[in-house]
Amino acid sequence: MAKKGESASEALTRPQVTEADQAKARAWFKKAEAERERRAYDYAIECYVTGLGFWPEAVDEGLKPLWALAIQRQQAGGKKPGMMERVKKPTSGKDPKQAMLNALLLLAKDPVNTGYMDAVLKNAAKGLYFETLKWIGEKVRDSLARGEKPDAGRFKTFRQVLVEAGEKAEELGDLPTAVWCYETALESLNYLVSRNPTDMGLRDEQRDLAGKLTIAKGKYDEAESFREAIADADKQKILHDAERVQQSEETLRQVIEAARKEYEASPTVPGKVYALVDALVKSEREDLENEAIGILLKAYKQTDTYAFKVRADDIRLAQHRRRIRELKKKARGGDPQAREKLRQAMIDELRAELEIYRERVEKYPTEQKAKFKLGTALFRARKFDEAIPVLQAAQHDPRFRDQARLLIGRAFLENDDAPDAVEVLREALDEHGTPDDEVGKNLLYWLARALEAAGKADEARAAYGKLVRMDYNFADGDARKRLEALKAAASGEAAGS
Repeated sequence: MAKKGESASEALTRPQVTEADQAKARAWFKKAEAERERRAYDYAIECYVTGLGFWPEAVDEGLKPLWALAIQRQQAGGKKPGMMERVKKPTSGKDPKQAMLNALLLLAKDPVNTGYMDAVLKNAAKGLYFETLKWIGEKVRDSLARGEKPDAGRFKTFRQVLVEAGEKAEELGDLPTAVWCYETALESLNYLVSRNPTDMGLRDEQRDLAGKLTIAKGKYDEAESFREAIADADKQKILHDAERVQQSEETLRQVIEAARKEYEASPTVPGKVYALVDALVKSEREDLENEAIGILLKAYKQTDTYAFKVRADDIRLAQHRRRIRELKKKARGGDPQAREKLRQAMIDELRAELEIYRERVEKYPTEQKAKFKLGTALFRARKFDEAIPVLQAAQHDPRFRDQARLLIGRAFLENDDAPDAVEVLREALDEHGTPDDEVGKNLLYWLARALEAAGKADEARAAYGKLVRMDYNFADGDARKRLEALKAAASGEAAGS
């Protein structure tokens, strides 16, 4: 927080990295790759960490390859850090950057150690290294979700760190980071509430955090872009050309050519590949995106590193979604051919999703996000018998629990199994914790639909009535219409008896 007499902008300043710093970092990353090829894993880790000292937020070029190296070293039987090394590499202190680097080095030698993960998270937040915070935050969140019994202390620390980081990001005008921090913290809190629905302290915190998130999202939506939000807040005067959302054609060309030269010199080094791909996709030009896809697929073929294929497929999906957005605009504008083109574009997108996520689940059988995406695509394709078990697997991840259960319940209903749909949706609603948010209202609506289909008219009326009292026009008024129809049917039965 700002000291007395200081403005927030004077008190909070994100660390700056110069082009010279990045060049030094890349030199160390290149050396790290060479040492990794020689299987000198420990020295390769030191090289990566040294490079990150110059460029702490080099996610694609430094952190991701370091993590891949950590897994490779672990699988090769690499030893965990000894006591003397832990003493020499303190993970707390006045210098958050150095403490973060120490924690990264230790984590690379013991990638399942949650203490080192948490230390990276805390120090990244203190040092305002937001990109590193997001990278490690995903790993901490996954480690929390894997525990058989929730570690209340770690959960609390996790969300406290994220909330404080989100507040700092708001001060700096970095609204996307603030939203990410609050959303991620709220997801972890929702998971705890689902396990302890009677804990009023957790529910109060859940309500407050949801309010924070709503406010941050409102600020973000009001700004035309993240860059405008920064400019309006007058927090950061100069942005590197390569980071601008809107770039001139000449600047973009220069960025691409510089990245291309680096890539051509090392076409299988992940950082070089991703740097060129990032430059190519910035303009959202399909010809450049297709070139990026080709580069990624070539790297995948050469290295058998599936992460390259994942990125290529993500670009393909983004292209499908952009076409659908554009066709929707044309359809709303009265274009007579746009509606049929939109229908075909949505079919093409669904086919692509099924192909991509089936393969991704096969390659990453423990990745719950891929299972949730596949289950969702299968549901949309009306392949309910295939969707249900996939979604049942995905629901074990707290990030997807409620949405997966909603789709499972709806799939049972579509399969003419209303009683099982009722049980699934009722349990999901009971454990959701916030019945008046969008997910809660959807769970209640489909529970009412399932009760209605199961012939439980009285319970269905009660559920619809509760929903209408929360949101009178939910589902474009369908909940209200169904309630009125049930009431009319009940009145008719009463009159005829």
